[in-house]
Amino acid sequence: MNTKTMENDIYKDFKDLSVDELINGYVNNPKTGEFSCIFCGETFENGIIYPNAEKLFTAEKAVSEHVKEEHGGSFNVLINLDKQICGLSEIQKSILTHLYERDDNKTICEAMNISAATVRTHKFNLQKAKREAKILLALIQTAEEDPLLSNTKPREKTSSNEEEQKSMFEVNSLHPFFTQYRFK
Repeated sequence: MNTKTMENDIYKDFKDLSVDELINGYVNNPKTGEFSCIFCGETFENGIIYPNAEKLFTAEKAVSEHVKEEHGGSFNVLINLDKQICGLSEIQKSILTHLYERDDNKTICEAMNISAATVRTHKFNLQKAKREAKILLALIQTAEEDPLLSNTKPREKTSSNEEEQKSMFEVNSLHPFFTQYRFK
């Protein structure tokens, strides 16, 4: 299957996949008892034993091995996604590939023809993006799923809303991590 076709197959329900499903490269459908590869759609039925190179695998182990053998693992497929989908530049992809391969800074410097300081900067920026992505995911999930918000009416706009917003930050009613800081 070519990369373009594979990308089209992935994106049909890409937005509905969890981070763990993206990492694993497969989904579990508990209703049908099937495990399906998210990259090509191959399905493995729970309760059937699958032979693989003189070993016998459960459906979940079989789909996991399939992702490794047929697609080179989920990292390989995800790192090769278009920038429009993953948001990573070619340099970021290269750095991540070297990190995935457990290359040290010296090897990365030589392979990419960049300085050690540049490698450290790229690593720092990737860690920063990781922290930001976690917070973004938490915010979006909370906004979509918070049971406290689902039963409330939208707030009416009044002239005192700006004062209410200001006082919320002064009280430090945010996550406990932020309570040590004053937002005045």
